[in-house]
Amino acid sequence: MQLSHQGTEQSIRVMSYNIHRWAGQDGRLDIRRLEHVIRSADADVVGLNEVLHPVSGARHTHEPLVELADRLGMVYTFGPSGWIDRRAPGWHGPLGNALLSRYPLHDVTNTLLPRLKGTRQRSLLAATLGEGPSRGLRAHVTHLDHAFEGTRLLQMRAVLRHLPAHGLHYVGGDFNTPGFVGHRSRHFLPPVLRYLQWAGYRDAFHEVGHGNGRTFPSASPILRIDFLFLPARYASALRWAYALNSRVTQLASDHRPLVAELSLAPRHDQDD
Repeated sequence: MQLSHQGTEQSIRVMSYNIHRWAGQDGRLDIRRLEHVIRSADADVVGLNEVLHPVSGARHTHEPLVELADRLGMVYTFGPSGWIDRRAPGWHGPLGNALLSRYPLHDVTNTLLPRLKGTRQRSLLAATLGEGPSRGLRAHVTHLDHAFEGTRLLQMRAVLRHLPAHGLHYVGGDFNTPGFVGHRSRHFLPPVLRYLQWAGYRDAFHEVGHGNGRTFPSASPILRIDFLFLPARYASALRWAYALNSRVTQLASDHRPLVAELSLAPRHDQDD
C-alpha cells in the first residue's frame, strides 16, 4: 500500500520498525534492503528497535547504523539498552533503539527501564526535532520485554513518567503485547495498551488505520505488536496509518514497519 505524501510543510511521516539485529529473513545483513523499505514509506522520522551499534564480526567492526543514516540523508541517535546481543547470525554488538530523522535531533535522552529479575534490560530513547515543520515534536522509541505482560506493564508505567506533560509528542516501538485487530478490538485490549489509553494516549492505527495493521512475523503476520501512540488531544492530527508490506519488507526483517502521517497545518500547539 502506498499513500501520497501531502508535502513536508503540511505533514510528517513517522515510522516504527524492528530491524531484527540487522538480520534479514535469509540471515544476511543488507543495508540496501532496509534503506529501500524506509524510502518506500517516505518516512521523516524512524524509530528502530533491535539495533546493534556498532556491529562486530569475525574479522572487523563496522557501523551499519551510520551507513543507513548516510544513505537516507538522515541524522541518527542510538540508545543502548546496556547489554551485548549475540543472537545475530555471525555478528554481535550492543543492542538498543535508534532514531533516524530528516531534521536535527536535540535534547537526546536514553533511559533504562525497570525490569524483573532474570529479564533483559530495556530502554527508552527520546529526542526533539529541531527544525522544519515538525520543530518541537518529541519522538520516543522503546522495545518492551518479550516474555511477560507484567514486566511490560512495569516498563510502560516508567515510560509514561518520562513523556512530556505538554506539546506534540509520540511514543512508538515494539511493545511485544498483542494488539487485537478488528472493529471490536477496542474492548479487548491487553493491560499495557489499556494502561496507555487510561493515561490519555491513542493508538494511531485504531484511529486512522488502513488494512489489518499486523506486523509480525513479516512474511505472514498474525500479530500487531508494533505501535505508535499520541496524546488524545493530538489524535485529530492523524491522517492515516498502516503496516507496510512488500516483497522487500517481508525479507528485510521479521517485522513489518508501521507508518503514520500527522497533519501539521494548522499546528496543534494548544493543550486542553
